[in-house]
Amino acid sequence: MKATRYLLTAFFLLLGTAMYGQSKGKGTTQWVKVRDDQMATIYYDKNIQKNRRGNNVVWVKTIFHDPEWQNYMAEQIGSRVPVCMTKTKAEYDEAYAAVQVRQVMAYNKANKLLYDTGDGGEAEWGYVNASDPVGIVGEYLNEIWRDSYSEW
Repeated sequence: MKATRYLLTAFFLLLGTAMYGQSKGKGTTQWVKVRDDQMATIYYDKNIQKNRRGNNVVWVKTIFHDPEWQNYMAEQIGSRVPVCMTKTKAEYDEAYAAVQVRQVMAYNKANKLLYDTGDGGEAEWGYVNASDPVGIVGEYLNEIWRDSYSEW
């Protein structure tokens, strides 16, 4: 009887904590779709953070629809299981013109984590271009950034 009471108390505490976090907007991911085609759907998390250097830290999610791309991504991480989704932590400069990839996580069709580089913030910086999902999001956010400064 005591065990049941403890379990119920723990359940309601967890439920209350989860609902409080959602009501405050903490920990919730709001994915914004940037591109959707036969190859992939690309999103970014609207909850963009500024780090201590003043750079923008953005999560980019890519869902791969094309089996060839899924297998290509699997090759890149040395997996025999197709990669159906990646989440990439990217650090952009203030204007979203330069980017550094901080972390990449790859998932299978069942959303099981296949690979995680960890947050190793020492990758090289490069210019944003539309040749990959991080670049596509960077160009999208750069356009929003430019529009916000052109209104001045």
